[in-house]
Amino acid sequence: MSNVADFMPALTMIDGAVTTGMPISDRACAYGHGLFETMLLCDSVVPLWMEHCQRMVSDSPVLGIHLEKQVLQSSLDNFIRRLDDPLRRSGIIKLIVTAGSGGRGYQSPANVSPRIVLQYFPLTDDIGPLRQKGVELTECCYRLPVNPILAGIKHLNRLDQVLARAEWDNHYDDGCMFSCDDLLIETTRANLFLKTADGWVTPRLDQSGVRGVMRGILLHKVFAECGLQVSETDVTRDLYQQVIELFICSSVRGVIPVTGTPTTGPLEIGTDTRKLQRVVETYCRCYQ
Repeated sequence: MSNVADFMPALTMIDGAVTTGMPISDRACAYGHGLFETMLLCDSVVPLWMEHCQRMVSDSPVLGIHLEKQVLQSSLDNFIRRLDDPLRRSGIIKLIVTAGSGGRGYQSPANVSPRIVLQYFPLTDDIGPLRQKGVELTECCYRLPVNPILAGIKHLNRLDQVLARAEWDNHYDDGCMFSCDDLLIETTRANLFLKTADGWVTPRLDQSGVRGVMRGILLHKVFAECGLQVSETDVTRDLYQQVIELFICSSVRGVIPVTGTPTTGPLEIGTDTRKLQRVVETYCRCYQ
């Protein structure tokens, strides 16, 4: 889940070589056969790299791709060394791993040879202010399909999000997405955490959605450090209507308060959200 600006990357490397083009034979081009991570770069360091790397290594076998952590680490280190301009020491790095070329039609090659793509983008200048003032969300008519095998994985096929994002202009920052069962799942580019009178919850992602890196850190570390309880559950319309505090999160933008949605109406930025933001800042000063 990401905030990459709508312009060309300042640097692209494929399998260690600087380039601007992907082979048309790559299975990512034909079938979306691959995964990606969108990562924050701060002073030439990716602060959440271990979480991004682990997720990619863990999820890739579902797509028939075998990855070694040391290969990803070496590729990232080589890429960061090429960002020799001081202005590029912070920004966004997008890591794409494809199933490479080959295979007959949908059939994968007998031995998949992954292709590793790394791209650099500068940070947009609106992220900091949004963390302070919050954002307003719309709600998408498009429904996320149920797919328990691919649920949680950040694979390259993002047509669901593309179609949902086409529903609104730039008045809204993002749009809430629901499943075919009318359960709240995520936004087009972020995960959600909601507070009701009964406490904090985040949508269960065993049937749809993407398990974001920042979501995992919040769920398993940050809430506990703040002395707050949180649980994963099915977020029904009824539960959603009871929300008194809401925020979205991603590994690039951190914790962004939500100030209103069509269902909830106006929302205050609560003390819990501010507390969670402060703890997330300890992971990387870029989240300040």
